[in-house]
Amino acid sequence: MIIKQILEANLTEKLANAVTVKLNRHLKKEGLELMKMKLGVEIIFINVTKFLIVFTAAALFGLLKEALFMSLIFGSVRKSAFGLHAKNSIVCTLVTFLMFVGGSYISHSIKLNNYLILLIFTVLNILLFKYAPADTENHPILGRKLRKKLRKEAVTVGILLMCLAMIVSNQLIKSLIVLSVGYEVISILPITYKILNRGYKNYEKLERANS
Repeated sequence: MIIKQILEANLTEKLANAVTVKLNRHLKKEGLELMKMKLGVEIIFINVTKFLIVFTAAALFGLLKEALFMSLIFGSVRKSAFGLHAKNSIVCTLVTFLMFVGGSYISHSIKLNNYLILLIFTVLNILLFKYAPADTENHPILGRKLRKKLRKEAVTVGILLMCLAMIVSNQLIKSLIVLSVGYEVISILPITYKILNRGYKNYEKLERANS
């Protein structure tokens, strides 16, 4: 297993190097800019590989539509709420699998009425208002105005998804929406950062240093 993971990592890096070299024939980047471009290409390859694994597994379990829907809902909140990232691609793939494939599976057994959805989403939206956006050590969110804008967007999306979950009659869709938003909210909570020993409010250090 370890050898296989190393080989896969090497293959990803080799592919990223090859694509970067071809792109750079036209873009003519050097130094740090070239390194950033290579890193970006490598991240794309890693994410494509991750989602291919997860959605192939979802298809094998007959849960592809559910997993795709969950990823769409999750992404719609995450783009403004941000939150924790796994420290390596293997852990990230495993967590993504558990969230979208595991979540899709258990969603078939969850029954939620609109009163319960309203209660759950009230809590989720309060948490979004209080803790979004949550940054990481590698990507601190600098600027109070930007954070305020992202928080407003996250809560707005949360409210819209609450309305959608209450409007639709399909119990599966209701469950998928609630679980997806719940996953994202968990990823921005201070307690989650503390349990995983990750830095919280990373922007504060940089802003203090620059003040």
